[in-house]
Amino acid sequence: MSATTETIESALGELSGLPTPVSSWRVETGIDAADDPAVWVWAMLDEEDVDLDTGERLRDIVRDAVHGVTGDDRWVYVRFRLASDPDP
Repeated sequence: MSATTETIESALGELSGLPTPVSSWRVETGIDAADDPAVWVWAMLDEEDVDLDTGERLRDIVRDAVHGVTGDDRWVYVRFRLASDPDP
């Protein structure tokens, strides 16, 4: 895996025109349950009420951005959390 979590987070932080406000990103890289390289992205949302279409558009944008940084086709798992939620 060539891209670091910091590189991916930086690229995500530079995204503009997102369909819903994102206050920050949390990124992890590793091997998923299928034993394949993967990236996990948590978008920390400012708004609680994000409809399904908006969420899907944001997922597509995030996956495209991650693939642009990594240059490969690893799976990108995108999850949403409220920025106001405490860390687990």
